[in-house]
Amino acid sequence: MIESARFTDEPAPKLPRLGIALSFQRRPDLGESFDRAYQEGLELAAEADRLGIDDIWLAEHHGEEDGYNPSPFVTAGAIAGVTQRARICFGIALAPLQGHPLRIAEDLAVLDNLSDGRIEPGFGQGYRPEEFAAQGADYGRRTRALRECLDIVDAAWTGERFDYAGEIYRVDGGLLRPTPIDPYRRPPLWLGAAAPRSRARAAARGAGLCIAPLTAIDHTARQFRAYEEAVAAAGCPDYLPHALYREIEVGDSDEEALAAFEPYLNHVYRVQYAPERTGLTYKDPATGEQRQLTSDDPYYLSRQFIDDRWAIGSVDHCTNLIDGWLGTMRLDRLIFHPKPAGRSMAEAVRAMTRVVYELWPALRAHRDPDHGHHHAH
Repeated sequence: MIESARFTDEPAPKLPRLGIALSFQRRPDLGESFDRAYQEGLELAAEADRLGIDDIWLAEHHGEEDGYNPSPFVTAGAIAGVTQRARICFGIALAPLQGHPLRIAEDLAVLDNLSDGRIEPGFGQGYRPEEFAAQGADYGRRTRALRECLDIVDAAWTGERFDYAGEIYRVDGGLLRPTPIDPYRRPPLWLGAAAPRSRARAAARGAGLCIAPLTAIDHTARQFRAYEEAVAAAGCPDYLPHALYREIEVGDSDEEALAAFEPYLNHVYRVQYAPERTGLTYKDPATGEQRQLTSDDPYYLSRQFIDDRWAIGSVDHCTNLIDGWLGTMRLDRLIFHPKPAGRSMAEAVRAMTRVVYELWPALRAHRDPDHGHHHAH
């Protein structure tokens, strides 16, 4: 096994790399079709690349009525073909539901060669039993399936012939062809590790940590700090980047930004990821107790809830919030969703453009007053 750093990120950047998330969802209630959602997602990726967005992130779910992307590998290939510069990152693919890990390694190696080395794999074990049931996959062994997948991908990536005897997967004389562009470097790897045990395993593997959009900022900062401690405890010498998904929307005023984005927030966080489905809890300020949130809780999706997590408002408001985030945690990648289901292409491009040309220069000037020129990158 080649023990080299997985990432080439510059340590502790003044500003994180900026990424967009694509999930290719449609709104069936608005009469949107699957083909339009997927084709517009590709158009958005091409536009993001032209605008100088650094990273395009893909996730995975199965059997969702809105067509949520079940095939991150296929969409990554399509995105590689319409972009030149942006990295294509998996945040995150569900390893136990993607078939034999040597096939996964083959798909990744093909993507690596097609994209000129712009692929950053990321894997999770999944958390929805119904997705496993649909494939006849063993939900109870998903942690083991993920671990064996990561072992096999790393072994295959070297381009050497190898054997592997796991509890779930076997490889006899496996050989990865094509080899990745640089077989002497381990593949980048993102993991979403919330529990202490999975954090320790992720650190030992030299993975970057990816955190989803619903966590409050103070809790997120604690999670990243805990990960840094796990990395130190694992004796990992590499710089392991932190990636954070957030909702970001810039408007002429705080009210205008929220009014523009609220219909999408309501769909995503009341229908797709209702707190009853995600098990979201929060600390009741009155009693200090952790409480299960429900959709009808007045705090849920209130301005306070939003400001505790996201940056939705004027350039000044968003700059101050994100500057606060960067003050409490090291962030290497920041990812937002310019095109939630139901949003028109024109609106999505405008939202993305405002983040790149208004918010980012303001944030750079705020964080680095000596930095003279005001371009996105």
